[in-house]
Amino acid sequence: MEAVKHRTQISLDDWQYHVLMDLSRKTKKSLSALIREIVSEKFATKPGEAGNDPLFGIVGIGSSGQKKSARIHDSILYGKKQ
Repeated sequence: MEAVKHRTQISLDDWQYHVLMDLSRKTKKSLSALIREIVSEKFATKPGEAGNDPLFGIVGIGSSGQKKSARIHDSILYGKKQ
């Protein structure tokens, strides 16, 4: 099943448009497909690159020493519900 796509409109500089149109003809891909690929390459996390995100630098700093802490984190953090 394909993800939902949202229609949008962008303005390109003349040189950007011509570069993309040339690439579109060479690759036989639509302009929209090329732009989606470029956006995905820029922003999608690829396998093995998660460590490049500064947020992942904090993973593990709050080690509880318990093996199930990922599954029972609420009870560890807030205590058992009464």
